[in-house]
Amino acid sequence: MDLDRRELLLGAASSAAMLALSSGRATAARAHPELFAAARKDDRGTFSAALFSVAEGDTRSVNLPERGHDIALRPGTGEWVAFARRPGRFGVAVPTDKRPPVWFTSKPDRHFFGHGVFSADGKLLYTTENDYTNAQGIIGVRDATDGYRQIGEFPAHGMEPHDVALLSGGRIMIIANGGIRTHPDSGNDEMNLPDMKPSLVYVDVTTGELLEEHVLAPALHQLSIRHLGLAAGDTAVFGCQYRGPEADEPALLGFHRRGEEPVLVAAPGSTQGALRNYIGSVATDAGGGIVAASAPKGGLITYWDVSAKRFLGASELSDGCGVAPTRHKASFLLTSGQGWLVEADALHAADAEWRSSPYEWDNHAILVR
Repeated sequence: MDLDRRELLLGAASSAAMLALSSGRATAARAHPELFAAARKDDRGTFSAALFSVAEGDTRSVNLPERGHDIALRPGTGEWVAFARRPGRFGVAVPTDKRPPVWFTSKPDRHFFGHGVFSADGKLLYTTENDYTNAQGIIGVRDATDGYRQIGEFPAHGMEPHDVALLSGGRIMIIANGGIRTHPDSGNDEMNLPDMKPSLVYVDVTTGELLEEHVLAPALHQLSIRHLGLAAGDTAVFGCQYRGPEADEPALLGFHRRGEEPVLVAAPGSTQGALRNYIGSVATDAGGGIVAASAPKGGLITYWDVSAKRFLGASELSDGCGVAPTRHKASFLLTSGQGWLVEADALHAADAEWRSSPYEWDNHAILVR
């Protein structure tokens, strides 16, 4: 259910059961707590990013100069990188030990879109960037073994590359190009809504060569492709944000495999309208067969079966946007801008475990270990 945080805290006695983990899961959590990472803001207005467990709080945190967005995990190390939210220019890599964080910035004529992904061996970091002078999307390439120094870049083959992922094998990148032109001098203005061109593209990261491009039907040219989850069998699940008339209510979640056409699937009945034309984050569960897609404007987290491309259900969570898999199949951590941390089961959405925190959680969260 959708609850106000103060109401739940006032009813602490009645909420104790809702906040408690089952005994078996609680024992395992104490011995080997799951660690997540996310950006956030506290009640003093301080931005930070943290590695934390739901039950025990922070393991490590770092203050950020501005609002953060997504987190990328470096394979084989536990190191994680927090990115600035568009149009921010900073990134920070946080080691697992007590070594100081490593800060890096975009080029002066670029800014980050808030997402990135590491190469399979953890040596390179790919970042989504806006070359706003030339109105084109760029994928920056940074050496993670040398202070995240930028060593190259290649075109995103579209405007506004927001999210990226690497297919199994590590050579092919999928890019969600939102298609919207922005400029940091123009604030939040979106300059090309009448003729925007979102796309889903596949690129060879060793050469920058465009391997495959998918553009939605002309009637959906204002359906901005934003966020990605990579499911079993290299099935890409993409979440969209619609910039056309509010009453249109197009399908916002799509499925795609290389060599096929994208398939968009609407939620059933009134749920589709309740999403309010906005998907904020997408994540795949530990088994790779179930996806959670958040709709923060509608206060819903939706769950989908990947192979059947079928809606499974939804959880209500006001301003809930961050979704991260737990170690358990069909299970997700949900984060809210109202301070909630919720452990939810996609197959039993009503049986969620809620905890309050002193932070306003930002758009994304990841499982670190």
